[in-house]
Amino acid sequence: MKRIFLISGDFIGLGKEEVISLLDIDDYEINERLLIAETNENKLRQNCHRLALTKNIFKHLFECKIIDLISMMEKFPWNSIYKDSFCLRIHNFNNRLNSIKKPIKINKKSLTTSGSRQYGGDPLANFSEESLAKYIWDAVKNPRVDLVNANTRIELFICKNKVYCGTMAYENKEDFESRKSHLRPFSSPSSLHPKIARALVNLSGIRKGESLLDPFCGTGGFLIEAGLMHIKACGYDISKKEVNGCVQNLKHFKIKKYIIKNKNALDINEKIDYVVTDLPYGMNSNVYLEYNEGSINQKSNKINLKNKKKDSIRNLEKFYFEFLMKLRKALKKRAVIVFPGYVDYRRILKKSRFNVEKEFSIYVHRSLTRKIVRIR
Repeated sequence: MKRIFLISGDFIGLGKEEVISLLDIDDYEINERLLIAETNENKLRQNCHRLALTKNIFKHLFECKIIDLISMMEKFPWNSIYKDSFCLRIHNFNNRLNSIKKPIKINKKSLTTSGSRQYGGDPLANFSEESLAKYIWDAVKNPRVDLVNANTRIELFICKNKVYCGTMAYENKEDFESRKSHLRPFSSPSSLHPKIARALVNLSGIRKGESLLDPFCGTGGFLIEAGLMHIKACGYDISKKEVNGCVQNLKHFKIKKYIIKNKNALDINEKIDYVVTDLPYGMNSNVYLEYNEGSINQKSNKINLKNKKKDSIRNLEKFYFEFLMKLRKALKKRAVIVFPGYVDYRRILKKSRFNVEKEFSIYVHRSLTRKIVRIR
């Protein structure tokens, strides 16, 4: 069945790839925040609840050019999909400031039509949710509008000169905010948002019942999301404090199947199916922070700090390379690695003979951009 996926507006590229990876989609169309594709219904039913960066999923009804919208509204068999009540919404991606409009309260007397005529300028200027809803109202038996709990939620997506129409099939109500780092029993200010952590686990392509390793698990952000999706969570950390905190967090979220070890990531000695990890950055020393804040003005000191920064990055790259060489021998399927943008991660990956499948960027602040790379 053909579906329309509405991707969250903050990480569109990553969100689209999450859908493709999780549902094994080969043939798809991308337009603005939409991904339109034929899906395997069993896979969709089993995995839709895992999606982090998809806001809603719709059953695809039709698509057309904007100039043909009235014609399509007139001839579509609305009675075939109508159940008890309906609501119509328009998402206009051609108008960024008003991309999602609230539904308008309508009744039969107020419904009007713009007519199926040709027009210049923006055709949408002639349309409204109210006027377009008339075609549904006139086509169905016992029409009833319900703006809050409609059984038939019909939505139109305007992208450039094209319109996609769908009915709501799945609404993502996952409460990621309640799992943010500062709300866990043991927290870390550098933890990724749970929504991103889950998306990266999904990006790996791992399935329910399989095992995932985070060799730098820290407070357990990836492992929490994996465990909630019934994926066996495995983690290493060189810090006993982090290991104890990670276990505390996993228990707090009622994760049952997990293995956490106080272990150096360079001591990987077993075969691993999937790895998802956010590498330690090691650039938060007082010297580095002082340099970035511009608090030292003497030229000689600036040069010295720049050299120290370069040395620190070189040492970090050496550590990453050593870890990746260990990982290459152990990895059976795929890994998703988060690098700091200030290292030459492409060179390190090439040197360690990994194939880069996908790459994404997440801006954090002026001193840090995270580079997400899927490798195998």
